[in-house]
Amino acid sequence: MFPVRIESAPAPGAEVTVDGVSEGVTPVNIDALGKGAHELVLELDKYRTTSQKIEVGEEGENVFVITMEPVVGYLTVNSEPPDAMVRLEDGTILGKTPLIRHPLTVGDYTIEIVKRDYHGRKETISVKEFFQYEFREALEPMTADLKLFSRPTGASIWLNNILQKEKTPASLTVPAGFYLVRVHLEDYIEAEERVNLEPNTSRELRLQMNPGHVPMGMALVPGGEFIWGEDNRSPDEAPRRKAFLKAFYIDKYEVTNADYRKVFPDFKYAKGRDDSPASGVSWNEASEYAKRTGKRLPTEAEWEKAARGTDGREFPWGMAFDPECANGEPSGLGATTPVGSYFKGVSPFGCMNMAGNVYEWTEDLYLIYPGNKVVTKEYGQSFRVLRGGSYTTAPFNMRCARRHFDHMDAKRADYGFRCASDAQP
Repeated sequence: MFPVRIESAPAPGAEVTVDGVSEGVTPVNIDALGKGAHELVLELDKYRTTSQKIEVGEEGENVFVITMEPVVGYLTVNSEPPDAMVRLEDGTILGKTPLIRHPLTVGDYTIEIVKRDYHGRKETISVKEFFQYEFREALEPMTADLKLFSRPTGASIWLNNILQKEKTPASLTVPAGFYLVRVHLEDYIEAEERVNLEPNTSRELRLQMNPGHVPMGMALVPGGEFIWGEDNRSPDEAPRRKAFLKAFYIDKYEVTNADYRKVFPDFKYAKGRDDSPASGVSWNEASEYAKRTGKRLPTEAEWEKAARGTDGREFPWGMAFDPECANGEPSGLGATTPVGSYFKGVSPFGCMNMAGNVYEWTEDLYLIYPGNKVVTKEYGQSFRVLRGGSYTTAPFNMRCARRHFDHMDAKRADYGFRCASDAQP
């Protein structure tokens, strides 16, 4: 006869029967069992009854750890907006929405669904074996009050590039969060500011507009010289030289989904992404959009000057890459962000997201630069140039001088654009 110890996992407290004789609850020590095979049965609330043969030997410790399978039901939670945290009342985190068929041991639970800047929701459920519980929650955003003034008054208001029905002065109640606030009045240059509206707070904002005729949503790039191209990088960027451009206007922001749909009503994009850049757009479509809105695509030179300024910098914000300045591969997001995000990466002329987010089509064919001696078969009439890199690219490909090219009908998921126009004389 030999001593035996029986344990249960993942939880103790299982009733133990050996060869039909009750021996207590796990963990249990049995003083003496005969050598050889024995029939072991474990029973525990919320777990399947487990039967197993054990073999008691003569030497060593006869310790048997029996794994028991919990009896479960399944929980599915969807929320609008998604990415809400789903947790139990005790703080145990189950995951983020959409949460699909998450197993829960039978029993009673209070489920909490929480998301920053939204009112949380609670659901109480009694989980039974094999049952599937599904919830769809429309989360109510917490709000903040914004009192907006402009000088002069009567200006149109845009919040995150969405036109509001009110004009300044205005009192707006909006979901809490980050906002790009812009105001514009004819014969004045638009003014803008980025604000973080905390839940259940009131914020007052005063914006001053100066007289001028820069089109709404565009930046003026003055005429003059800039440094174009780069040596000792990719061969097609050389040579680094000075070039002169006349003054022009260029969009401060990439064309958004909402703006693109106004011109092409059949354009489809995910709900809640109005202010993200229109993507999956070909050169042909971008060019047509620009024409219909009275603009055009920027030339390569215009795009580079707007992004780079006049001092020959590597990135719109300076010489060194900074992950806080652009949505590229280092961000790890794997998707676009709303235009105007990463405001630390603003270019010298006030343009946003000229590194990362989406590649941007330019007007030009992919041609060799004057003075470049390295010729490739891609130069010619087949490809158009894109600039700026995207959320998929490494820092090297987000440099201001970096050139990318593709067919005019190519529609990759990270292809977008911004527009330009000639400046008034």
